[in-house]
Amino acid sequence: MGCSSLIELDGQTTFQVIQTATLIVAVFVAWISIKKQRETIKKEKTIGLLMKDLEDDFLTDGLKILRKIDKEYHIEDFAKANKKNSDDAIAIRNLLNYYEIIGVGIESDIYDIAMIKDAQKTMIIRIYEQAEPFIIRSRQEDNNANLWIKFQNLIDILRR
Repeated sequence: MGCSSLIELDGQTTFQVIQTATLIVAVFVAWISIKKQRETIKKEKTIGLLMKDLEDDFLTDGLKILRKIDKEYHIEDFAKANKKNSDDAIAIRNLLNYYEIIGVGIESDIYDIAMIKDAQKTMIIRIYEQAEPFIIRSRQEDNNANLWIKFQNLIDILRR
């Protein structure tokens, strides 16, 4: 009788070990699936973002103004009170706000930074460099050192 209860106990213990191991494997597989799905969604969002860059009028307007200003004006002048509400100044701010949002998305792990680096690193850095005098002057004029700080952080990430 003692032997049979020992075998029964071993059977129960074995069953519990198998059940626990199966649960651990199931949790691990689910975790990997969720992680893969998250990566796929992140890449899809990033592709959508990059495609939007090519189609959005206010982005292309802002880029045209940056090029024009580079040749005709000092960009920081558009941060001054007397030009702050001009169409050109608004277009510049819209462009900077767009990249600020991308910076927030990168920081929040919504967008795939590797894809952004591959697709637009040089262009984004160039936009920042062209707009930097405007950003600096706007921070001074508005007494707000955090204006477009996420865009600046994005540039730091892209330069690594």
